[in-house]
Amino acid sequence: MRISPKIKKVWKNCVDLQVAHPLGYFKPSTIHEVIAIIKEAENKNYKVKAVGSGHSFSDVALTRDYLINTHSLNKVLRTDRLSLKSSEDADNLFLTECGIRIHALNAALDDQGKALINMGAYTGQTIIGAISTATHGSGITLDGLAGFVEAIVLVTEKGRVLHIERTNGISSAPIELDHIPVELVQSDDVFLSSVVNMGCLGVIYAVVLRVCDSYLLREKRTFCTWNEVKSKLAAGDILHNHRHLEVLIDPYSVNSGKSHSCLITERDICPPGTRTNWFRLHRSVGYTIASWFLPPFLLHEILRVIFNNFPKWTPGILRFSLKTLRDACYIGKSFKVLDLGSANHLSAYSTEIAFTSDKYLEAVEALLHLFEKTKRDGQQYITSPFSLRFVKTSDHYLAMQYGDKPGFVCMMEFPVLNGTIGGEEMLTRVESEMYKYGGIPHWGQYNHAGIGDQTLEKLYPNFNKWLKNYRDLCPCGTFQNDFTERCRIIS
Repeated sequence: MRISPKIKKVWKNCVDLQVAHPLGYFKPSTIHEVIAIIKEAENKNYKVKAVGSGHSFSDVALTRDYLINTHSLNKVLRTDRLSLKSSEDADNLFLTECGIRIHALNAALDDQGKALINMGAYTGQTIIGAISTATHGSGITLDGLAGFVEAIVLVTEKGRVLHIERTNGISSAPIELDHIPVELVQSDDVFLSSVVNMGCLGVIYAVVLRVCDSYLLREKRTFCTWNEVKSKLAAGDILHNHRHLEVLIDPYSVNSGKSHSCLITERDICPPGTRTNWFRLHRSVGYTIASWFLPPFLLHEILRVIFNNFPKWTPGILRFSLKTLRDACYIGKSFKVLDLGSANHLSAYSTEIAFTSDKYLEAVEALLHLFEKTKRDGQQYITSPFSLRFVKTSDHYLAMQYGDKPGFVCMMEFPVLNGTIGGEEMLTRVESEMYKYGGIPHWGQYNHAGIGDQTLEKLYPNFNKWLKNYRDLCPCGTFQNDFTERCRIIS
């Protein structure tokens, strides 16, 4: 089988910051075609990378050779393809191809009365794009998306198809895939290397997710100050009192560094019998109405012009935006409440960095000092509040939430409006400052990991275990690119 590529095709990520001019651009719709593309690339000594929705702001997906767009690999598959050890598992397992976007996955789950146990705030990503870069939600008792993966189907070098699970996995035999030979690999070591792999090990064709019955969430958003929030976080009770807790911080002080505005978001599961706010499309009424009359593309252009030409207005705009997000009670289906909403459609990019539970408060103080300094010395501003989200530690080797003990990490995200002057420079300053506090960057966000002293061995304690599995599965380096070279991932 041969699938013809599109030639002279330019691929860009969602904000046009990462651009590839691949030799061959492919959009397969079956696993047979994926296997054929990989074999052809190897026969011609080319590299291969798979991409999803392009919501990565790093160079993780770029290639000069063969680029596989996974959007046509978007089908929900029947779980009877699986040979499960226990039939009781089937009701809360969901099998899907890699290229389904999270909003479509949520709709498919909702049709079955099911839901993701946790998810991030953006639903335009493909499910595997999110999982393989360790995308997360919030909640110190809740895993990121990778934590709900029970199995993956990986197409790696030579077109080998591997069904990979933990040592005590859910299956007694490999998945059935249209007469394709599949090897069942049940190994914690291989599994923890393969789920979060940034496309370095091949193309993840399908994933088995553990899901739950659909549920409602109640969200409350409260306006306050950073000093108030900091004392509550230091005490710790607030982190344990809610299923989800997130904090948005105004990077600029109200009165010469003495007070920063904050927005606390608390979310909890509603008791049975709770009704949704049927008249509310999303959160505060004012926020919803404003989104009707001010579409994201127009809002983006207005803000870009203001930030670039009247930079001193930036702090006031950010403070006002936080106040508009206040909301006493929003109730909805889990995937609607966890979705950030229309703000996701603004053209922006970001850096996100993980911190251990004993370092994040110190890191926030350093950041606030940095933001005031760049404002004072050169009128260079970050153009959005930054967020703190608290997530359970992960055992996946290259997840930035990795921890060898139960606990939580704080994920800090720093968005910048696309097209604003000094945005990339500002994020580089943030990243450099945060490494001083043990920060670990998100693979899919704007980052320079692997440069200078921040080698992956320092950032990830099990990097050498991951590297061994990488070299065992991909001795020829078929899925290498500039990103792997920058991070010193070498076969």
